[in-house]
Amino acid sequence: MASSRHVEAFVRRLEDAIALELRGRSRVALAYSGGLASTLIAMVARKRCVLDCVVAGVDGSSDVLAAKAAKAHLDYKVEYVILTREDAMRIRARIAQSHPGFSRCDVHDLVPLHAALERAEGRTMLSGFGAPRPGAAMVAALGRAAVVSPLHTIARKTTLSRSAVRAAATSLGLPPEWARASHRAPAEGAGIRDWLRGSNKGAPDCSAQSRL
Repeated sequence: MASSRHVEAFVRRLEDAIALELRGRSRVALAYSGGLASTLIAMVARKRCVLDCVVAGVDGSSDVLAAKAAKAHLDYKVEYVILTREDAMRIRARIAQSHPGFSRCDVHDLVPLHAALERAEGRTMLSGFGAPRPGAAMVAALGRAAVVSPLHTIARKTTLSRSAVRAAATSLGLPPEWARASHRAPAEGAGIRDWLRGSNKGAPDCSAQSRL
């Protein structure tokens, strides 16, 4: 378990990274999944701006339910992007066309994020996506989409693990039961994995990939 000194240093680096990105911005969106990474970012960012947590997924999906709980119990401001199969496939096709070298799993992982970006309407978009170690191509893709990933920003200066993120979140007051939430791949959390897998029959499963 991380020492209190290491936890404090981790939180301080994250706060500094987010403060730098949000300087001069009063309204910011966060691609929110209800997962540990996005919840930690929300806890820090909402102190510095008007934060809109944008969750994209099928109605009743794990991510949408988690966002509803965050709105009810943590008082987060939440916007819902309820995806249909047609939405998911349209966004998937656009990502695949823009990033022809991406694996099927990478394309699927980006669908909920890009659905949230469509709703963001020019707002700065924060995300916990890609933690702990996204590949160089994914980092470049996030940059081109103007997505800010604060955890990736600080990963070069600190040990980034699920236990470190959990310790930081609980130190800021996140209830332990929230911090223990299991991680899930983006397409799985959004409830669109089966739709996307169905369009790639015979290809390897993506379910082993996950986020913090």
